[in-house]
Amino acid sequence: MKFERSGEHEPRVGGLAPAALVDEHWASVYRLTYHLCGNVHDAQDLAQETFLKAIAGRGSFAAGTNLKAWLLRIASNTFLDLRRRRQTARAKPMEAEPAVTYADGVEDSETMALLSGAIAELDDTQRAIFLLRTQEDLSFREIAEMLSTTEETARWHMLQARRRLMKRLDGKV
Repeated sequence: MKFERSGEHEPRVGGLAPAALVDEHWASVYRLTYHLCGNVHDAQDLAQETFLKAIAGRGSFAAGTNLKAWLLRIASNTFLDLRRRRQTARAKPMEAEPAVTYADGVEDSETMALLSGAIAELDDTQRAIFLLRTQEDLSFREIAEMLSTTEETARWHMLQARRRLMKRLDGKV
């Protein structure tokens, strides 16, 4: 995503010009949108829409707060809006694997496919919370704020996601 530089009157978000904002946070926003929708093209569109919304709504960003968490909240809400518009129950199959590193060092492609499939089977809320916690390393407080819920509810959804993943992967990894 490219922005034309407009000089000193360039809009800033969290002290960053649009191009710097995108450069610094594209990977996190794209990774989340990809895992939420499971489709390369939709993920790119959602990531771009996230940055456009962030720039347009830059006045709602509270200085001194977590810019990444604010962007990921916009991305999550943009995805949920898309889901509501499409009224779909499941994400489409992945067209290509994103460049993602898993903290536990899972490298076997068969194991990765099983894990990705299991994550895709989680409901939207559980998948979002699981990915925000494991991939973006956000606290439950930040996740709760992003999804307009409580920390306890976010923790409960994370526990349910882990249980479903463990059950789905039991004996296969």
